Amino acid sequence: MKKLLVLTIILSPLMWACNGSDQSQNDTTLTIEGTPAIADISQRIEDEPNNAELYAMRGRLFYEEEQYEAAVSDLTNAVSRDSLNVAYYHLLADAYFDGNQSKSAIATLQKVVDRDSTLINTLLKLGEMQMIVRQHDASLKTIAKIFTQDKRHPEAFYLGGLNFEQMGDTARAINSFQTTVEEDPEHIDAYRKLARHFDQKDNKIALDYFDNALRIDSTDMEALMGKGWYYHQRNQFESAKKYYEKAAKFHALEPGVHFDNGILHLEMKDPETAYKKFDLAINLEPQYGMAYYYRALSSEQMGKSLNVIVNDYQQAAALMPDPQRAVAALERLGAQ
Repeated sequence: MKKLLVLTIILSPLMWACNGSDQSQNDTTLTIEGTPAIADISQRIEDEPNNAELYAMRGRLFYEEEQYEAAVSDLTNAVSRDSLNVAYYHLLADAYFDGNQSKSAIATLQKVVDRDSTLINTLLKLGEMQMIVRQHDASLKTIAKIFTQDKRHPEAFYLGGLNFEQMGDTARAINSFQTTVEEDPEHIDAYRKLARHFDQKDNKIALDYFDNALRIDSTDMEALMGKGWYYHQRNQFESAKKYYEKAAKFHALEPGVHFDNGILHLEMKDPETAYKKFDLAINLEPQYGMAYYYRALSSEQMGKSLNVIVNDYQQAAALMPDPQRAVAALERLGAQ
């Protein structure tokens, strides 16, 4: 367990100015919990109050501790002392964004871009944030600025694909992802996207895209489970089992992997194995309502005692967002 210390820091007036607050004329104190590493840097800041890098270092530590208000204050101080360090702006934008201040995050990056529109990494970061908050027109305009410098930038094509995907323009999304892998044959995220889109189109080229992702990383959970699901939904159970088991081997602590494997074994008329898979999922995630439901279903098919079955259905009814199926099962068993 981390040792935490109670610290009091002064929030930078510039922080309030960035937020449009009327408190911009006064320093504001904030009491937070800090690690010994944060306390050590705080002492150094007292000795060197104009050292931008120290504020940036402490701000990063606050950010990693998810203390975003304190992180914003420190990183604003860093920026005020070294306004040319782009890395400070990037981390400040992250602190704003993860602290649910997306408008301030985007404004921070926009300030950098307005000063120097050739910074591709900043443009990518800005475009991504705009995409996440569904400012698609703005994001696509930001991406266009990248293409004025590099007409074949793979990350720009990928980000464009994400925008088109969110906008519901599947054809343009696929085209963007295909261009991404043409320019960067090692872009695993784009291969995953293409695999899923072609799976949805019932096009077996999806398998080639899954294989390319697995060529890059043979342990990739998303590709292994995606390829398993491709076979699963087409009733090619043995092939599906092969990839689900590979995923379980490499990602044994992921409850969803065991859950999907359990569903497969239920459909294969193997409730004993299915029960074990759902049991693994529950052990890893005790609040997994659907796993309780299907473990109960497996128990029914195995002929387990009524008390065991009912207990799992009751757990499912309590934990599932929509408990209707679990409640119906309890009523069917006369246990409601």
